[in-house]
Amino acid sequence: MDFKFLNKSIETIEWEKGISQIPDYAFSSFYNLKEVIIPDTVESIGRGAFQNCPSLEKVVLPKTLQEIPNNLFLQCKKLESVKIPETVLKIGNQAFFATSIKNVTIPKSVVTIGNSAFTGVSEFAIHDGFNYAINKYNIFTWLSEPIYDREADGQIPDTYSFIKNVVVTILDDNSGEVEFKFFIPFRDKFDIFSISHAIFKNNRLDLGLLDSQFQRIRDFESKTNYVYYRIQYPYKLTDENKDLFSRFIEANNVKIAERFIDDNTVTPLIKLDSLKLVNEKNIDILIEYANINRRFNSLSYLMNYKNEHFKNKYSL
Repeated sequence: MDFKFLNKSIETIEWEKGISQIPDYAFSSFYNLKEVIIPDTVESIGRGAFQNCPSLEKVVLPKTLQEIPNNLFLQCKKLESVKIPETVLKIGNQAFFATSIKNVTIPKSVVTIGNSAFTGVSEFAIHDGFNYAINKYNIFTWLSEPIYDREADGQIPDTYSFIKNVVVTILDDNSGEVEFKFFIPFRDKFDIFSISHAIFKNNRLDLGLLDSQFQRIRDFESKTNYVYYRIQYPYKLTDENKDLFSRFIEANNVKIAERFIDDNTVTPLIKLDSLKLVNEKNIDILIEYANINRRFNSLSYLMNYKNEHFKNKYSL
């Protein structure tokens, strides 16, 4: 196929089988392009092949692809999801930079991930055996812009507004089932560069380091989300930190309970029974909140909880 004379106004590209490679920047700045379906016969895609395609919404990558090159979907602002093939070994720099993708599952085949590959992504799923030591700052480099300068006092510049709080899901290598999740409050003021590097030291997760930084998280929403995931998925959670989180929950039980009610699932609320998230003083407030916000699963649980534990109290 001669890529030089393609019509830049086309909206869909779907090749018949037979094409084996796509050159560098082949479809860069195709402003009307909305859908790309690449056949499994394609063995390689050139860097920036679809960069700056602002209308691109759907992409199907070949199942045998081994590398997602630098800048492949850079500035494809309408691209909201992508399935990375299980054969991919390398994801290049800025491969999905400035897209609208919010969550990504990284196959266990992936060995390296480039700087700024996933800037803007807020949820990752990674297999337990992933080698975190490949990149200098690990997850931070996947999310950041290609700028690593700090201000003279070591603080993060205000221009780092692109840094997102991130939820990381760890999948079992064999079954693919969720082992646990945790929350990294990257927007906080403590040193995210060293934190990101340290929690993945020795190729393994060190959540103890994150737990030790809990008191330094200033933003209440970030603090609540951190506790939410650590209680839901208590991976190597020490008794000392359980006590720490319990005190935080006790002091802010209504606000934290509302975070759980919003999920509209009863499992988290049940898990937090032992931490006294719901009590006689706040039960009516929480019932009203669930009712107003139409979180009916949570509402049903709270109503039953009230009838079982506070029978002398008036129920809605």
